[in-house]
Amino acid sequence: MSDAVFPIVFASEEARLLTAILLGFLFGFALERAGFGNARKLVGQFYLHDMTVFKVMFTAVLVATVGLYSLSAFGFLDMSRMWVNPTFVWAQLIGGFMLGIGFIMSGLCPGTSVVSAASGRWDGLVTFAGMFVGSFAFALFSDWFPILVRLYEGGSLGVSMLPQLLGLSVPWFILGVVLLAGAAFVGAERVEQIFQREQRPVELTPEPTRRARRYKFGLAGSLALVALVASGASAPRVEQPQVRAVEIAPLELAEAIIAKNPGLLILDLRSQTDSPGLVIPGAIPIGPDHTAVQYLQGAAPETVVVLCDETGTMATVPTEWPQKLDYRIVAGGIEGWRAEVLTPIQAISSALAEREFVARQNQIAGFFSGAAVRPAAVSAPPVVSTLGPKKKKKSMGC
Repeated sequence: MSDAVFPIVFASEEARLLTAILLGFLFGFALERAGFGNARKLVGQFYLHDMTVFKVMFTAVLVATVGLYSLSAFGFLDMSRMWVNPTFVWAQLIGGFMLGIGFIMSGLCPGTSVVSAASGRWDGLVTFAGMFVGSFAFALFSDWFPILVRLYEGGSLGVSMLPQLLGLSVPWFILGVVLLAGAAFVGAERVEQIFQREQRPVELTPEPTRRARRYKFGLAGSLALVALVASGASAPRVEQPQVRAVEIAPLELAEAIIAKNPGLLILDLRSQTDSPGLVIPGAIPIGPDHTAVQYLQGAAPETVVVLCDETGTMATVPTEWPQKLDYRIVAGGIEGWRAEVLTPIQAISSALAEREFVARQNQIAGFFSGAAVRPAAVSAPPVVSTLGPKKKKKSMGC
């Protein structure tokens, strides 16, 4: 099956943006109606007398998880084409701890601060502004303190999924999460009953009724039933179209490396015996078996993936690689890099454009090879007289 419904194809860029705005509005409206724009209600979960945040967000996660994997099992969704955040253990542990401190102090998380600010609350606006100040400060200090960059990139596990880490099949893992969530909801309401004896829940929390409880168990049972049905379904094979790798000139790649283009990912596909000692700076060696999925799955959609082999003959990328990225192949391979980037050239004419190109190429060659390159000496054109032939001077005499 090659027509999976994801990703959705929009008629135009304007339609895609309008759809994102509409979905964002509906999501924010749902959060505001649930009371998530009120800091007092959000903080109520830390005091255990109002667990609305836990129940609403956990329900949203369960519905999305069961829905996505069930659609994938029935062949309506291609999960391999979805972007998943890569795992950076230490950065996410420390960042999560700091986020929790900010959550307790402000009573708002990043998403709910936007909802609160849109509702006209000053605390939400201040929290929302603080996120930008913190992000700017981190970007600024990361240039001054390299240890922040090492912390940010430390503990990288690539794209890590819990079913694979636990060695469980996806449907049975989801079924276990649904059952665990049902027990957690019952426990959360029991905790609320204990702590609400001293403090009543915050506004917008309706009194629970027996009918509401039946709805909750009905939702949990429906999700469990969908997970069970999906566990017996086998997703049809999705035929991936071949993605072409467009050639990139070695000098163009060299200029991008010098400019420190942040959206550049260079992969070296050669074996260790091919042109030993000759590498492109910043290239990640992955060998000819193309085991690059762990690097590509965590790449942002705007990443330019530059591939380098021995001769530059790779026209298409493996089908298991993400299709959303922009793939380039170095023209001429590593030998093209040697000839165009590492080898100085000489001008063969006195044209200004050629002399400027040769001067720039020699600068690049010196930068990457480390050798001092003298500017190409171009002889000046011969001077042509425009005065015509000289007249003989008349001699004196008769």
